[in-house]
Amino acid sequence: VIFMKKKVAFLTIHVGFNFGSVLQSIATNRIFKSLGFSSILINYIPDRVSYARYFNKMFSGIIPFVKKTINLPNFARNNRVYGSYLSKYCTLSSPIYDKDDFAKKCPIADFYVTGSDQVWNSKHNEGFNDRYYFAQLPEEAVRISFASSIGETSLSEEHTQRIKKLLSNYKAISVREESAKKLIEGMGLQATHLLDPTFMLKREEWQEYMSQRIVKEEYLLIYTPYNTVDKKAIFDAARAIAKERGLKIITFSWNWRNDKMADRTIKYASPGDFLSLMYHANYVITNSFHGTAFSVNLNKQFSVFMPSAFSTRISSIIELCGLQNRMVSDNFSIEQSRELIDYTTVNGILDVERVKSIEFLKQAFA
Repeated sequence: VIFMKKKVAFLTIHVGFNFGSVLQSIATNRIFKSLGFSSILINYIPDRVSYARYFNKMFSGIIPFVKKTINLPNFARNNRVYGSYLSKYCTLSSPIYDKDDFAKKCPIADFYVTGSDQVWNSKHNEGFNDRYYFAQLPEEAVRISFASSIGETSLSEEHTQRIKKLLSNYKAISVREESAKKLIEGMGLQATHLLDPTFMLKREEWQEYMSQRIVKEEYLLIYTPYNTVDKKAIFDAARAIAKERGLKIITFSWNWRNDKMADRTIKYASPGDFLSLMYHANYVITNSFHGTAFSVNLNKQFSVFMPSAFSTRISSIIELCGLQNRMVSDNFSIEQSRELIDYTTVNGILDVERVKSIEFLKQAFA
């Protein structure tokens, strides 16, 4: 035990139906606890994912009203599933909304950490959000960033100046992708490139968080949550691989609908279901950062179709692990999927990076 009785309050993107967001929040919490801290997740709920926004959109016209009314049971159910899964493994503060006084409602702590995920991506956050920089807290509050993501390769001059000013108050800065490190160093500040927190838990540790095996047959899993460039190309590739290997094609949805292109759709999948489906898959096709991260961390054979936006996070981890041959940017070739990944080298790289992350945190918290 290193930092007994000290308290860390961390802020990340944890709300929404996103496996990666929930699981990286749980991993971050576990890392802080392993260092001997008491850890609390600041339950900041931005407008863009709130019930208030949902109902505002719902009453904005006849078509939105019909669509949102039909979808409301899904929205409520997913909120409940993801929220209860997260609160099982993390202590959350009382909710803080955009209308609230952030400084007043933010839990008191020895350290304030901006966590991972796309906390500094203004496009993703629908505008510049200075709460993710703890702008509302007094200057003497100790701020640290742990594997935060910008997700963009360039910033406007206005954003650059605002970010530089806010990050100047940080004691230590670490980011999740090489492009973010370059942007911050371009501001004259120091930044360390670290792994996404989900990598800090090894394959066997993630087993503690996963559901029972869901699909009994051998299968190929497709996880393409958004930013899909060409769905047909992805399924064509999946069918070619599945046919060659004798696999079923499995996908999942956040609602009651079946994906007609798949052999089976797992509906209303929880983060525990996602882990189980990834863990037992014989092959994974994805276009998401956390889909790629878990494929690598769980030692899967996989292909990643580059998404239409925010792809630097993916190329960063792929390049770090020397797995560039798993990236599909234009045309898929079946030969690419036949090359087996030797995970001995990859796991060696990840072990070195895990040590680097812990050393960064120990120094930042010292």
